[in-house]
Amino acid sequence: MYFFNITKTIPPACRNEALSHFTHIFGNTRPLSVEIGSGNGHFLVESALLHPECNFIGIELLTGRVKKFFSKVEKRNLKNIAVYRGDARRFIWEFLYEDMVWEFFIMFPDPWPKERHHKHRIVTGPFINMLYHRLVSGGKVSLVTDHPWYRDHIVSVFKVSHGFMNRFGEGSVPYPDDYPKSIFEQRFRLEKRPIYFMQFIKVSED
Repeated sequence: MYFFNITKTIPPACRNEALSHFTHIFGNTRPLSVEIGSGNGHFLVESALLHPECNFIGIELLTGRVKKFFSKVEKRNLKNIAVYRGDARRFIWEFLYEDMVWEFFIMFPDPWPKERHHKHRIVTGPFINMLYHRLVSGGKVSLVTDHPWYRDHIVSVFKVSHGFMNRFGEGSVPYPDDYPKSIFEQRFRLEKRPIYFMQFIKVSED
């Protein structure tokens, strides 16, 4: 099983070291997808079960959630998930390099609704730019929220960011029925709350 504490793990010094690091973990060079803020791991575990041809990394800051996440991975003996405990921004900056990731998932990020807390939101221009450089050409950033005003914020930030195309024009679509489920998605669906699914694709710089 693969569990790493970011603060106690020496990050790779270059792209080749990073590629070797993940090849050693998974034992292969299959496409890599990364979830930012994995919570209890429900979404990523289902993703790994549905797509054994891919490798997945989940990043979660809170210890209790990481333990539940890792327990799910162990119970199912999944070999295509690695769990990292720590700050997602630090992981993306220190452990990933250019053109390494096929898809980033950000499922129900904290909207920080109060204006004085907006600075804590993870979806910002600099953060999106960092994701852009880690993605392969044609790679995706998939996001989900139940807040319409946060949906609008996310769409607007990606719109003015370099190198991304909104798959759904200038908006979002309801959560796809065939997409892996998360605890929040199931809870909000039962509450009949709207769920907004967005996907942004890295396009060529030409």
